[in-house]
Amino acid sequence: MEPKLMGVWVLGVAGPFLFHRCFFHRFLEKMYNAQIVRANYRGEQVVTAGGLLLAASAALVQCVLLGFGYASRWSGEVLGLGLLLLTGSLSLAVFGWVDDRSSDKQPKGFRGHVGTLLSERRLTSGMWKVLGGGGTALIISSQLQPDVPGMIVGAGLLALSSNLLNLFDVRPGRALKVFWMLVAVPAVSLIVGAAPAGLWHWLLPVITATLLLFPHDAKARLMLGDTGANYLGFVAGFALVVSLSFSWQIVVLLLFAGLHLLSEFVSFSRLIARVGWLNRLDEWGRPMEGK
Repeated sequence: MEPKLMGVWVLGVAGPFLFHRCFFHRFLEKMYNAQIVRANYRGEQVVTAGGLLLAASAALVQCVLLGFGYASRWSGEVLGLGLLLLTGSLSLAVFGWVDDRSSDKQPKGFRGHVGTLLSERRLTSGMWKVLGGGGTALIISSQLQPDVPGMIVGAGLLALSSNLLNLFDVRPGRALKVFWMLVAVPAVSLIVGAAPAGLWHWLLPVITATLLLFPHDAKARLMLGDTGANYLGFVAGFALVVSLSFSWQIVVLLLFAGLHLLSEFVSFSRLIARVGWLNRLDEWGRPMEGK
């Protein structure tokens, strides 16, 4: 392995690890003191917006990598991917953070937000997140796709993926597992040479941060919240857009749209509980008392 590439991988792993070791317990204490907590599915008050720590650690390492890459004269394509991923994902994290901090928690799901808009003539924090996330998706997609059809499909995929993990962030560790499954697709694309190799410079810090946070999420010490779910959803969507062909992007877009539509009428938790292997995968990593 080339020394420069080895440096990238060391940074991508060691950076989030050191950040986590230095700030995790302080982060929990600060969040508890600020009462940024929410009842989980068992009714226990736990820290929400845990994704804030995850996003901060990954973004800090990505900034260092951008500086390192600029000094090392990486290609404009690789640097551009990093900058677009950094700005887009942090934007979604901010929109999610605003929603996590909002006291407007009654409307649930897309129908709930639209219903509030039509009946009360006001935008919920969730609807502001939808609008902001959609706008961000369109801007980022316009920089990734060379034509209008590609831009529209890419924007739709980014927008839906940004909200997808919210549908699963209702049980400890579930959203992180979905994220890992999604980024496994670009991993396969990289192996077969379909994905840009430089993409993994920017994904590695995020993946490392999720691995570090998983034990705490699985043990219900905190929740990703909208901050983390939107952040990771955008990262996964970005990786899919730059790794998949236009045809496969359409397939994934339709799949994500179908999952969003299904979530308005069906409980994913009940569906998962009925399928043996899905239930075992869902419960993996949780302590016995959390099952």
